[in-house]
Order: sequence, then C-alpha cells, then structure tokens
Amino acid sequence: MGVALGASCAAGSMIAALPFPMWAATTTGLIVGGWALQFLGHYFEGRKPAFLDDLGAVLDGPLFLVAEAAFAIGLSPELRAEVERRAGPTRWGKVAADLAVSAA
Repeated sequence: MGVALGASCAAGSMIAALPFPMWAATTTGLIVGGWALQFLGHYFEGRKPAFLDDLGAVLDGPLFLVAEAAFAIGLSPELRAEVERRAGPTRWGKVAADLAVSAA
C-alpha cells in the first residue's frame, strides 16, 4: 500500500508540474476515466450507482473511506463501536477480530 501511495504521489507531482493545458487535459482525462471505470463496475455488478437516486450519496463514499481510515488507526473507538453495533463489524473490525482469534 505504501508503494502505491508513493507512486501516486510521484505521478501527482509530475502531473502538477506540467504546463496548464497539459495539466488540465491530464486531470480531466483521469477523472473521466475514473468515472467510466466506476460505471463499468456498476454495469457488471448489475446495480445502478446510489447517487442516481439520491445526490447526497455522492458524499457517502469519501465519508466512508475517511471513517474506515480513522477506525484503522484507532481514532474514535466509541463511534466505531456504535457503527459496528448498528451495521455489523467494519472491515478493520473484522480484520482485528480475525487476528485476535488466530493469535489465541
């Protein structure tokens, strides 16, 4: 994961250093390509994207990722416990539980 982060940071730095027209074209192409891959994934999954029914759902994905990252590094254990109580274990909660079982 660290290698992927380093590579994406290096690529981002190279793109940011490009002249404006090339920078704008590159970032636009990456954004459009990313959205196309998302829609392709939804096509194969057989489900339409949630934001087509509710525009607020566009914010759910980034919020989910931030919450999962916070839980993974141990922030807000009370919130994590409440989320897991209502919705079941988070990904990191399941990983931690699996590690605890295998260590015992």
